Amino acid sequence: MDGEEFELRGGQVNRVVRLGGTVRRSMTWDRAMTHQALRHLEAVGFDGAPRFLGLDDLGREILTFLPSDLPAEADGFSDAQLATAAALLRKFHDATESFAPVRNSGAEILCHNDWTPANAVFRGATPYGMIDFDTVAPGTRLWDVSYSAWTWLDLSDPAYSPQEQLRRLELFCMSYGHPSCTVPHLAAYLPTRQAGRARWARDRNMHEAEAWALKCMYWTVQHLTERVHATGLPER
Repeated sequence: MDGEEFELRGGQVNRVVRLGGTVRRSMTWDRAMTHQALRHLEAVGFDGAPRFLGLDDLGREILTFLPSDLPAEADGFSDAQLATAAALLRKFHDATESFAPVRNSGAEILCHNDWTPANAVFRGATPYGMIDFDTVAPGTRLWDVSYSAWTWLDLSDPAYSPQEQLRRLELFCMSYGHPSCTVPHLAAYLPTRQAGRARWARDRNMHEAEAWALKCMYWTVQHLTERVHATGLPER
């Protein structure tokens, strides 16, 4: 094989390398849904995803390389960055409404299921593309938006007050712009996503990941959910 390979960030499940203007990813499970989704996104003109170019002679995926000018660990996102991330997710969801597996399953859209800052590529510090479509599956907008809001806002980060995070959540919802994804909807749904991630981590003995998800869940219930949905229970 001509050219030098450079290992890229990520690769917790798959080894990911860059070769010229392409990315090569090893495959550890059936990726037919992902490849079909990437072809669909190309066909409908969604420009925020890499193009699937087939398999190389080592059986690895070949994808177009999307450059980024921010590191994977970037955080503390501005209002403009949050708004763009939410709008890009909306554009992706809208592009998948006509995806055959979505229609055939009676789902609403195709969920990315991991639209986090770590899976974003940035141009001029603005998110313009999505990567890592390993976990795509038919589902609902609310399922996907709630997880994305959690990670982009970094809920439980002490750098932000509860009031500020509520404001940022309102911005994220407004920028996504769909009636199924309002602040009350997300405030009620976020703890479910966080509890599910904690359960997933516990089943795999990922204790730090479980503790983080549980911390986020309790923070969200205390500072967001119970602010938006009054329980009527005494505080003491």
